[in-house]
Amino acid sequence: MIGPLARALGAPLRVVDPLTPLGAIVVLGAPLLPDGSLSDVLSERVDAGLALWRAGGAPLVCVTGGATGAGHNEADAMASALLARGLPPSALRRERASRTTAENARFCADLLAADQVRAVWLVSQPFHGRRARLLFRRVGLDVCVWHIDDSLEYRQPRRALRWIGREYAAWAWALARR
Repeated sequence: MIGPLARALGAPLRVVDPLTPLGAIVVLGAPLLPDGSLSDVLSERVDAGLALWRAGGAPLVCVTGGATGAGHNEADAMASALLARGLPPSALRRERASRTTAENARFCADLLAADQVRAVWLVSQPFHGRRARLLFRRVGLDVCVWHIDDSLEYRQPRRALRWIGREYAAWAWALARR
């Protein structure tokens, strides 16, 4: 019962764009575990970003996310994981200050301008793609959203219902700030 409900509520939030080469892949941050390691959510995003890079989605991968309350940094943790999994350092960009998706967008746009990148892939769980795309477009980037077919969102519907509920509230806030 919960699985079909989560899929139905999440469906309007999903974006599925076809694979096409763009300038960069932006892996959006998420909370780290208390010890500074990747959560399952963040690990899924890192793995999906790396798979997209390997598939030719873009030559650069930009990780984004600031410091946590425990002094760890999301972008640094993701960067370490990507490098350990085979991403060359020359392909990596770090945006280390953002704390929200709107800041991810603004700060990544500024950072990627140095590489003359205007078209990006966004990597996050499916429920987050549509709003993230809106916020990145607001800062002038051309955006495609990478869909994680086997996402935790589909495998863990109880958790997904919480994420989806929070995402609808975030949509209300994003639209109100228009």
